[in-house]
Amino acid sequence: MKKRYYLAMSALSIAVVAGCGDTAEPVDGTKDEASLTLQQVFEKAMERQQNLKSVHAETNMDQVTNLMMDGETMQMTSTSNLAMDITQNPLAMYTNGNIEMDMSGEKFDMPMEMYMTEEDGFYMLNGETNEWIKLPDEQYEQIMAQAGAQANATDQLEQLQQFIDEFTFEQDDENYLLTLNIQGDEFKQFILSQMGASLGESMEMSNDILENMSFEDSQYNIVVAKDTFDTKEIDLDLKIITNIEGQETTIENDVNVVYSKFDEVDTIKIPDEVLKEATVTE
Repeated sequence: MKKRYYLAMSALSIAVVAGCGDTAEPVDGTKDEASLTLQQVFEKAMERQQNLKSVHAETNMDQVTNLMMDGETMQMTSTSNLAMDITQNPLAMYTNGNIEMDMSGEKFDMPMEMYMTEEDGFYMLNGETNEWIKLPDEQYEQIMAQAGAQANATDQLEQLQQFIDEFTFEQDDENYLLTLNIQGDEFKQFILSQMGASLGESMEMSNDILENMSFEDSQYNIVVAKDTFDTKEIDLDLKIITNIEGQETTIENDVNVVYSKFDEVDTIKIPDEVLKEATVTE
């Protein structure tokens, strides 16, 4: 369950980026046209990310995985609906939502609720028993690092800068609209770097996947506010195909993330009853 949750949340690590020296092409009906270049929007978006103190995110993700093994196909599907509050200083996160899964006809419905703070650690509700558990410190550190990246996407911006010429750049009256079509070998390592921490794969396995990975019909759609340069929304349609030793796996992700409450999230505190009742895991 935790691995699948990390994969779902890893979608929140995709950041905003823009490209070189052209201004945004206005879409039909645009009256308020801005004259900033792609490079200027990129720099301002990065500066905003560096100064972001808190944010709220609503994440919806549909994932379909088809595995071909020994001539038979096994399908796994999941639907995640998660809301997350993040504060940067002190670093803390609260997540609430639900994940539905279907593994070849075996269905699971998992409520998801988590608190993480620097002071108290990582607490998660066990959906099967409705009891709180406190996870080990090493898991807390890993997930808090991911949460920090989600609230402050500077690292992702720097990684995506290598694709700056690949983005289509448009605008409407309120937003910059960025689109990246994912194709070619240059995107493989980036996708692996985004998924690696969540999947927990070894470098050897990652290299195997990298050599046998391809993309089909994959695209980022990113919305940046003209007035504040906040990331308002991200749509990710990603289809990954791997074929290792004749075993083909296809993963299709449809992710939508809507950000709001920029610098408006209240201090996140773990309720006393959670701290008192939680069982400590090894």
